[in-house]
Amino acid sequence: MATSAFAADFVLVVNKKNTLSSLGTNDAKQMYLGKKTSWSNGQTIVLYSQYDEKVTQAFVDTVVKKTVQQFQIYWKKALFTGTGTPPIELKDDAEMKKFIAADPRGIGYISRAALDDSVKEIKLN
Repeated sequence: MATSAFAADFVLVVNKKNTLSSLGTNDAKQMYLGKKTSWSNGQTIVLYSQYDEKVTQAFVDTVVKKTVQQFQIYWKKALFTGTGTPPIELKDDAEMKKFIAADPRGIGYISRAALDDSVKEIKLN
């Protein structure tokens, strides 16, 4: 029940030039765990995350199926062992939209209320 409430609190976003329109939740999880690293066109996926605790908690709970703390520990271990590069941390929705709008390889998440035409929403299925 909490997951469906959280799901409405964030949207996954990409650059408007990205041809993707939807993404399986498992594919999004694989991206955010560093297991899927390239778009279908071969370009490297650039992951963005944000410091806003409410939005991040909603995203991590729903998509990654971890707590924020578990997610952070996962990426600290990956960085320490050289097995992955953690998402680029941004301050908030406004900064996320700015970076995603400028990076055709990027993917991130923002609160649903912050969605505008500067970025493209990716439907999770």
